[in-house]
Amino acid sequence: MIKSRQRFLNGGYYQPLADAITTAVNNCPLGFGQNLLDIGCGEGYYLEQLRNAAKSSNASLKLLGLDISKAAVRLAAKRKLDAQLVVDSAYKIPLFDNSIDTALSVFSPICPEETARILSTDGFLLMVGPGEEHLTGLTAHIYEQHQPHSGNFKVLDEHPVFDLKEQIDVKTGITVKGPDIFDLLTMTPYYWHTSAEQQEKLAALPLLTTPIHFSLRIYQRTPF
Repeated sequence: MIKSRQRFLNGGYYQPLADAITTAVNNCPLGFGQNLLDIGCGEGYYLEQLRNAAKSSNASLKLLGLDISKAAVRLAAKRKLDAQLVVDSAYKIPLFDNSIDTALSVFSPICPEETARILSTDGFLLMVGPGEEHLTGLTAHIYEQHQPHSGNFKVLDEHPVFDLKEQIDVKTGITVKGPDIFDLLTMTPYYWHTSAEQQEKLAALPLLTTPIHFSLRIYQRTPF
């Protein structure tokens, strides 16, 4: 699953999301001159995108990445990100209180209390989840009716420490080629709901056209 995700993301299919994230980070008060933690950083794709954007701006963005998977963190380290990487849980982040300016979570679970603890006063949390139309071209091969995932927004929207400041929809279409189709399936929760027959049919497709739809929500930590 981790290597499937790495191959798919390296193919540039989610570049519109990466661009939206880097723009949102740069629009924060400290811009690229801040400390940023990617919670659930996986194999480091979005950290690499942020590093490249900061370098282009000659900025000193300090990057940190955390993931529960040792295999994912090893792959992230191979990207030579000039980032501090650690294997640990989002529910037990090994950082000091108020030490991070911005936290990022892309399709990853978070602990609101622990995230609030490590964020600076008035720090920001950028959270990405699926929009309603995300991957409907893929799910049409799996379900009779599309069943969107709601993401992890509810846990934040109901938390008094985080104030929703902005919601950005990133929506476009992609055409996925050959073996990348099965990589896409494997990196999604839909993989666990497909039969062997469905997997074989998807793997045999030469092309798959689908919308991609992301919700990028920007929260600010309130004093507590």
